[in-house]
Amino acid sequence: MEGVQPSRRAVAAAAGSSLSGLLLGATGALLGAAAFLGGASGDARVPWIGGGAVALAAALLAAFALGIAPLPALERPAALAVASLLALAAWTGVTIVWSVAGDQTWSALNKGIAYAGFLVVGLGLASFGTSTTRRAAGLLALVLALVLAWAVAGKAVPALAPDDAVRAPRLHAPVGYANALALLADAALVLGLWAAAGARRSSRTAGLLLAYLAVVAGLLTSSRAGAVAGVLVLATWLALAPRRVEGAVAAVAACVPAAVVAGWAFTRPALVDPGQTRADRARDGAVLAALVVAGAVVALGAAEAGRRLLPGRERVAARALVLAAALALVAGVSATAVAVGNPVTRATDAFSQGECVNTPGRLGKLCANNRLQWWREAARIFAAHPAGGTGAGTFDVARTRYRKAGDDVKEPHSVPLQVLAGTGVPGGALLALLAVATAVAIRRALRTLRDEERAAALALLALPLAYAVHALVDYDVDFLAVTGPALFATGVLLGAGRPPVRVRAGPLPALHALAVVAVAATAVGSLVLPRLAADLADEANAAAEAGRVSLAVQRARDARSLDPLSPEPLYALAAAYETAAAQRTGSARDEALLSAREAYAAATRLQPGNAATWYRLGLFEFLWTRDLCAAYQALNHSYTLDPRSTHWTKGGELDQARDAVDEGACERS
Repeated sequence: MEGVQPSRRAVAAAAGSSLSGLLLGATGALLGAAAFLGGASGDARVPWIGGGAVALAAALLAAFALGIAPLPALERPAALAVASLLALAAWTGVTIVWSVAGDQTWSALNKGIAYAGFLVVGLGLASFGTSTTRRAAGLLALVLALVLAWAVAGKAVPALAPDDAVRAPRLHAPVGYANALALLADAALVLGLWAAAGARRSSRTAGLLLAYLAVVAGLLTSSRAGAVAGVLVLATWLALAPRRVEGAVAAVAACVPAAVVAGWAFTRPALVDPGQTRADRARDGAVLAALVVAGAVVALGAAEAGRRLLPGRERVAARALVLAAALALVAGVSATAVAVGNPVTRATDAFSQGECVNTPGRLGKLCANNRLQWWREAARIFAAHPAGGTGAGTFDVARTRYRKAGDDVKEPHSVPLQVLAGTGVPGGALLALLAVATAVAIRRALRTLRDEERAAALALLALPLAYAVHALVDYDVDFLAVTGPALFATGVLLGAGRPPVRVRAGPLPALHALAVVAVAATAVGSLVLPRLAADLADEANAAAEAGRVSLAVQRARDARSLDPLSPEPLYALAAAYETAAAQRTGSARDEALLSAREAYAAATRLQPGNAATWYRLGLFEFLWTRDLCAAYQALNHSYTLDPRSTHWTKGGELDQARDAVDEGACERS
């Protein structure tokens, strides 16, 4: 028996290693899919990427329930953080009951489900082996390196990127939003410096190149929030990292040539101004590619020279870097005072302005880009609905009563205000609890970790920290590309340094595994159903345009059965009946119009607080039935809900319907 025991332990170790490798590969694929294919702030990719996260998380939980794989034994703050995230997702779903746009709240719920999956995957990875934070940090660094390389390559070689991404003045592909890409660049900078300050030459080279690329890409996004968050996370890492002097030297070596390259790009209209010809973009892009490569060579050379000169001079180098930073700060403040006068007064005036232009010059401006107005609107929505908000993800619908212009904006560009407006005090309290519990848990984890694992954890912390700062002034929670990886990193940090635990096999654990599978299947169903319904609604609209009324009606009804919260299937059904009315005469036409009216009316009953449903009904009455009394009632109700809409033009449908009512249209109907 003594000879058998080592064999069993070896088999168990081999099995654990295989599981760890499979988990690492699956996690890398998941993170890469989120970053490259997240679909910007939309939800078209949520069923597939979110479903992958839920499936991987369910596999981990089921394996844990069966005693196959371990999970970390979480301390109370970490467990509270996990519970608060799950509770926030659940409360998001509860707000569907009173939501002004239930389909949008369902979308928000599905993103919450997906994000919970990413968090659990991070927790699961934290329990495999003794170098979990290093593996997680290395995996995330690799994914971010690929994302940033693709982003810069798309700007340098227009043929590699979609035309809209190339034409955009600010770098945003493949994430789809410049500020979100800047957030990933902030994390990549610290992860690169962590590797650049390491002992292995290969990791130092790769890390320095990643840090250099992160600065180039981050600057080309022209994101002010990204720049501020980047400075904060860099300063935090330098203050806590064990090899801070080496990291600071690497930062200087990476940042200076990167700033020079980005500065040149800012002078080229073909690279940073919209509306440029493809030939000009290709010409300047080729030069940019050459400069990026040359800057990387310079960065590597400077870093190597600094590394050779540093031994024995760490204190002198640290003082020189601190002095240089202080002089740069004083010089910047002095130059600003000379150029604009009182910096505080000028900053206050500038911040109160409206929209910023999307040019590199925006980095030196403090205009709020309409955020002050959006924040006020979110605050007014919250004040009117403090108990539960208007439903998660419904800011664009709820704000119509309060907006001062007809601009469309999905979210208030502040995650705390977004949560308060959509989910009220309970949602805000859960978000605050999540933030505090996570901060306490990560702080405890950092105290328990030692040496290389602690250094990796500090680098991994850059993404959640940058996210927390950035989310104050943007709507990062809508983006799978940033929120998924951020919660994965958070999960790893929550479980870092905690002993792994296993459960014993038996009938009860098997039942627990079945329960996990059932819950996961329900979650995946929630993710998939709205997407299937949207596809069916699209098919219904296409069939209606082709004159195939029966097929259009059937597809619209199928879509309605899959997603009873969305008005889109009802609009598709109404469009089918409008097509039928156009094909028919007499009573058959009247019957089709009656069915179309009922579909539009059902949409108003489904979302009575949504101005769009009433506008669609009013427009139908105006164009198809010519019942101007009914048209006025619906259009006027839409106007009451959204008085600043661009629909309301002088002499438009509302004015014509009002004139008809004034002339007795309602009395004649």
